[in-house]
Amino acid sequence: MVGPHITMRRSAGLRLLALLSLSMISFTHVWAATYTLYIEPGFLTINGDGGGVISVWGYTDANGAPPMVPGPILEATQGQSTSVEVINNHNQNHNFVIQGVTTDTGSIAPGGRKTYTFTPSQGGVFFYRDTLASNVNREMGLHGALIVRSSTANRAWNNGPSYNIERLWVLSDMDVPRWNTRAAAGQSVSTGTYRPNYFMINGQGGFDGMHDPNTVLQGRVGQVGLVRIVNAGQFDESLHWHGNHFRVIDRNGQHLSNFEWQDTINVKAGQTMMVLYQLRGGIFPMHVHTAQMETANGVYLNGTATLIVGN
Repeated sequence: MVGPHITMRRSAGLRLLALLSLSMISFTHVWAATYTLYIEPGFLTINGDGGGVISVWGYTDANGAPPMVPGPILEATQGQSTSVEVINNHNQNHNFVIQGVTTDTGSIAPGGRKTYTFTPSQGGVFFYRDTLASNVNREMGLHGALIVRSSTANRAWNNGPSYNIERLWVLSDMDVPRWNTRAAAGQSVSTGTYRPNYFMINGQGGFDGMHDPNTVLQGRVGQVGLVRIVNAGQFDESLHWHGNHFRVIDRNGQHLSNFEWQDTINVKAGQTMMVLYQLRGGIFPMHVHTAQMETANGVYLNGTATLIVGN
């Protein structure tokens, strides 16, 4: 605790009086959120038919650890000072940009580091990624999500709608033979040609996405689920909820004054969205309305897919 300086010339009684007076002062401390991310090369494994081992670059939360695709979930509270230190353990320049939150697009050299400090005022979900190399770095796996929470528990934002359970869906796509394999080998990538053959939800193919408790929207009938969606890929994705309707409450960081009822939502590349859904009894698929995007290297149903389960 920081208090007034008391010189040695004062008597013991005065020192005691000063300390007692200080103890009666009320201090309010706002804790800061602090993160360290490391940029590492490595591999991503897609399980199931059509799966494979893909060369990637990713943010991770431990020095020397395998890359995480998507990167670690960052969390802050509205009005909370937040800092993210990014350390580049790769042999190429990279950066770190949170869409709509940070503005520094400068590069971090190999072996370098940079700290980004911000105080988010708006609750919601925000897309972070590496913006360098004409989207190659982002496609290689350098992307993730920042969740800015309400100061009141289980609210989408301050004074926003309430919910009981929550999920984060980060969508992505990769052109493995023309982008990942070449970039990982240090070869040039022809960015004018992009034909992705892997489509993922939270870095997983659909076989895993339909069994992952952090991806499947599951709860008791009647509970309200909040789903935060980030499209980190380069293709738009239209997500369809079988036999269900949901309310769109936020589009690309903008809270909607009138929530929109939908059963299919088009999440454009680089966009974020938030939806509310009241769980019904049963098991329903959630998939993308483009057949190719439901595949891993051409094998259905191992692409963008998960389940909605009401118990």
